[in-house]
Amino acid sequence: MRIGRYEIRGLLGRGGMGAVYKAAMPVTGRIVALKVLKAAEIMEDLLGEAALREMFFKEAAAMASISHANVAAILDVDRGGDGTPPHFTMEYYCGNLGVLMGETYEVEQPSRRLGVDASLHVAREMLSGLDRLHFEGMVHRDVKPFNVMLAEDEGGTGTVKLIDFGLSKLRGETPARHKGMVVGSPYYTAPEQEADPDAADARADLFSVGVTLYRMLTGRLPGQGGTVRSICEIHADLDCAWDDFFARALAPDPADRFRDATAMIGELDRLAADWRARREAVCSAPDLLFEPERHDPDWRPRSEPVKVGAGAARAYFDLDGLWRPKEYGFARFEPADGGLVRDAVTGLVWEREGSRYPLTWERAHAHVARLNRSGFGGRTDWRLPTVDELTTLFTGRTEPGEFCLEPAFDPRKSRLWSCDAKAFTAAWYADAELGFVWWQDRTCRFFVRAVCGA
Repeated sequence: MRIGRYEIRGLLGRGGMGAVYKAAMPVTGRIVALKVLKAAEIMEDLLGEAALREMFFKEAAAMASISHANVAAILDVDRGGDGTPPHFTMEYYCGNLGVLMGETYEVEQPSRRLGVDASLHVAREMLSGLDRLHFEGMVHRDVKPFNVMLAEDEGGTGTVKLIDFGLSKLRGETPARHKGMVVGSPYYTAPEQEADPDAADARADLFSVGVTLYRMLTGRLPGQGGTVRSICEIHADLDCAWDDFFARALAPDPADRFRDATAMIGELDRLAADWRARREAVCSAPDLLFEPERHDPDWRPRSEPVKVGAGAARAYFDLDGLWRPKEYGFARFEPADGGLVRDAVTGLVWEREGSRYPLTWERAHAHVARLNRSGFGGRTDWRLPTVDELTTLFTGRTEPGEFCLEPAFDPRKSRLWSCDAKAFTAAWYADAELGFVWWQDRTCRFFVRAVCGA
C-alpha cells in the first residue's frame, strides 16, 4: 500500500481527524510517521470538509514553524489530489510516554510509576517544548502522555518530542470548531478549557503537565477520589514540599498557577536539587541493604525463543495487568573477567557492557553474531536472551530507582531486546529499570545484552 510517495508499513493510530501510519520514505527508506486527513463521519458532519482541511494544514504549519529539540519536526506536506488524501510526514519515534507508563484507554486505571529522576527529566523537557510554543503565541491544548514521544538516545529515558498539534490554538485565531465541541483529553484538560476551550491560554498546558508529572510519580491521576492526595503520603522518597508545587500546578483557577513554563521549570529545578540531597541521605542509611528478597528461588528461565501474540503474551510470560512479572526468578550477579557477569543462581553468563548503541532487532542479531565471531569472553555461544531470562535482571520491586546499590549492569541501558517475536514485524523487549515487558516494531532501537549458558 502506498500513499503519495510513501510505502505504508503499518497503522500507528487513528483519531477523529484521521490516521497516522508508519511509512518508508522513497529512495532512502527512512521510517517516518505519516498523518492522513481521514476524518470520522461525525467530524465531517459537525465541521465540514473545508474546515477540516484548514485545521489539518494548520497543524502541519504550526509544527513546521517551530524549531526546537522538544518539538517533533515536520518533514513533508502534500495537499493530495488524484485519489491521494492530504497528508504530512513527521519524525518517527518508537518511544512513547503513555506506553512507558502503561496507560491504557481506561485512563483511570493505575499506571506504572517512573523514577523521580526520569519523571523530572520528562516534565522539564515537556515544559521546555511548550515554552517555545507559548513564545509564538501557540497553546497546544492536548498535552497528555500519548502525545509525548521519546526519541532514542544512547541511554536514559530519551529526549521528549511533543506531537499532535491538531487542537492547538494560535493567538488571535478564529476557532474552526462546532460550538460545544470538546477540546482536549479527559483527566488531563484544565477546568477552564473544558468550560470554554477558546478562552484557555498557556496555563492550561501547564495544568496538563502537572497532571502528567503527578501520574509519573504516583501511578495515579491527581483528581481520583475528589481531592489531590498529598504526594508524600504516596511516595516514600518525596517530602511534602512537592505538595506546594502540585497545589500551584493543579490549581483550578489559572491565576493561581505558575505564570509560565519557565517559572514552572525553575520550581522543578529547586525540587530536583532537594531530591538529590535527600537521595544522598537515604543512601547513607546502614539498614538499606537488608531489605528482604522478593524473588521466587525455584523458578528457572526458558532459553528457547518463542513467537507469541499480544493477546496471549501476558498469560504466557506470566505478567500482571501492568505487564510486570507476577513472580521473579532469583539471581545473584557476580562480575567476572573478560567483560562478563555471571549469575550464580541460574548459571547464565551475561555480556556486562552490552551494545554501545541502541540497535534495531536485525542489528541486535548482528551484534550477537560479532560476539561469537570474535570469541568474546572466550565464548562462541552468545545469543539474544528470552523474555524469561531478561526478567532475571529485574529487582523484584515494582518501584523504579535502585539508586543506592552498585548495579551489575549499566542502568542507562535499561530497554533490552529479547529473542522472542510477537509477529513478523515486531518483537518483545524488557525494560529492566521499570520492570515490565512490552513489544515494539523491529525497526525500533533498543540496547542488546547478550547471554549464554553455564
